[in-house]
Amino acid sequence: MALGNRGLGRGLDALLGGVREDEKITSDAAEVLQIPVDSISPNPHQPRREFSEEGLNDLAASIGTRGVLQPILVRPLGGRNFELVAGERRLRASKLAGLTEIPSLVREMTDQESLAIALIENLQREDLNAIEEALGYQRLQQEFGLSQDELGRQVGKSRSAVANALRLLNLPAPVQADIQQGVLSAGHGRAIMAIVDAEPQAELHRRIAENGLTVRQAEAQASFFKQNKRLPGADEIGTPASPSEAKPEPKPLDPRLESLQAQLSDLLGLTVKISGSTEKGKVTVSYTAEDDLRSVAEKLGGEFA
Repeated sequence: MALGNRGLGRGLDALLGGVREDEKITSDAAEVLQIPVDSISPNPHQPRREFSEEGLNDLAASIGTRGVLQPILVRPLGGRNFELVAGERRLRASKLAGLTEIPSLVREMTDQESLAIALIENLQREDLNAIEEALGYQRLQQEFGLSQDELGRQVGKSRSAVANALRLLNLPAPVQADIQQGVLSAGHGRAIMAIVDAEPQAELHRRIAENGLTVRQAEAQASFFKQNKRLPGADEIGTPASPSEAKPEPKPLDPRLESLQAQLSDLLGLTVKISGSTEKGKVTVSYTAEDDLRSVAEKLGGEFA
């Protein structure tokens, strides 16, 4: 049952603050228990659906060498049974490493407290895909009546970043599935979302997936559609199969700058474009609302009154 909007933002602050303090206590035997991994049930509120096999194997190797450095968080179910609240990667990797027990913090909590902690703990990770992140935000809103500002504060993101993430859930299910599986990026999803008509939207999705269009190329095709009410032909805009002869292709962006561009876009929750080289160039941030401008100012340590 959802709690509704009952000012839970401050309540979550108190709850999570207590848990985070508890998690720092890793040397006190009275606080950290060794619990059999087979006694711990999965968290039904786990927002993550995709776990990197390579990442789990790397973590398992580290655990096999150095052990579990940070205890997981569980809640008692009765008897010798427990339910995982936070730390699923550590639990999975520990099983892969052959551990039979895992250091655990045991804390009494309600279903709703468990849900809040599980969602927020996962949303603060950097390896969630964009759809998992958006679904986590949506679940927090539905269960706890949090505003986008409150959501952002809980997970360390701007309101605009939360809003941009949630908008991805308006994409058709096949596009969301491709983002979850890594076939498309969130940037591709935003380009597709710029087209509201279902048929050309699906066609752009197909072109991106089949031709390996970059985000910039996808955005160009979406922009062409807005101006001409149709997607471009191969001879009207550059594609991997048929480069545009009318307009020379811009020099490819340095991979390091392309990575930085994506990082800045995610950090600010806005479209960021970098042009030029590592020695000289230009960084452009696009915004569409005063709140976006205020958020950028705060992120950069400035002030916009």
